[in-house]
Amino acid sequence: MAKTPPTPAPKKLETREGLRKNTGDVVGFKDCEKQGPVYGIPRAFKASDSKLDKSKPSWFVIFELLEDTKVTEGTAEDAKEITAQKGDMIGVWVKGGMRPLRKMGGLKVLMQYNGVKKIPGRPPAQDPMKVFSFDTDKMVGETLLCIEDNRKESRNVVNAWLTPAKGAPPVRERQPGEDDEETEPYDFPS
Repeated sequence: MAKTPPTPAPKKLETREGLRKNTGDVVGFKDCEKQGPVYGIPRAFKASDSKLDKSKPSWFVIFELLEDTKVTEGTAEDAKEITAQKGDMIGVWVKGGMRPLRKMGGLKVLMQYNGVKKIPGRPPAQDPMKVFSFDTDKMVGETLLCIEDNRKESRNVVNAWLTPAKGAPPVRERQPGEDDEETEPYDFPS
């Protein structure tokens, strides 16, 4: 029986000037209520089943940062606050008061938590809606596209975020064998 030659050690990785490492994932998640405003460019969003109610979807917007900011990396007991750098991609879990963000793709956006608002007609036991303010460099942006849809139980739920944009390519589903570690530190109702 012939011996299999040993696998050679990997060569040192190289890059080019002006490029940065891109894994296709976010470096952490920003909670504007606890960690302050986010200043960046919304690029796309990803959808999954809610951890609180699998029949409802959750989604997060991917921001390309325009300034350094504190984010949370990891979940539960492994969670730690780190500083994400300008140019990094971070996630922001969507809450009801963030609906305008859906049409701000490609704009420079400063998003800040602005308190809560009681919605008329909602049951008294229901939490008030979280409100956010948005400062942008232009008035009209692109509709954000869903670049990854990992929903199973809430797959057929359609709403303002999960309605495909006109002419949009189909969303990319996670493939078998891909990293499926959940990074969602919170679940925000819409």
